[in-house]
Amino acid sequence: MSDVYEYRRAPSRGPFWLALMGAIMLLIGVVYYDATQLAWLTWTAIAVTIAWMPLPRLVSGVRIDHTHLVLAAWRKPRPIALDDIAHLRIWESGIENTVTIVYRDGDQEEVFASDLPDIDTLIAVLANRGIPVRDVS
Repeated sequence: MSDVYEYRRAPSRGPFWLALMGAIMLLIGVVYYDATQLAWLTWTAIAVTIAWMPLPRLVSGVRIDHTHLVLAAWRKPRPIALDDIAHLRIWESGIENTVTIVYRDGDQEEVFASDLPDIDTLIAVLANRGIPVRDVS
């Protein structure tokens, strides 16, 4: 196993395609029902969707080496020394899991769940580096 574990999640184009389909459906509705009073709404929706297309989409993920856990590794990297982490606490809260880093000094920090891999992989990677994971439900 490599000393560095990297998890990257590419951004989804799903919201863009959903917005584009909505704008096209609005255009079809205006043309089909001859609702010319809504033409401005249609062209505004199409213009906003086209302007949204070239905006950068950021990669989410985490990087774990033998000394640091780097949160948001490809956006705004924030390294946390593994020696400062007492354990991670994971529990289910609705649709996705909630992950909290508990530091040795007692402080706690909730982690953005989309940056992390699935729970089983996270537990295995952290176990190899000596960090326990608790309250897994």
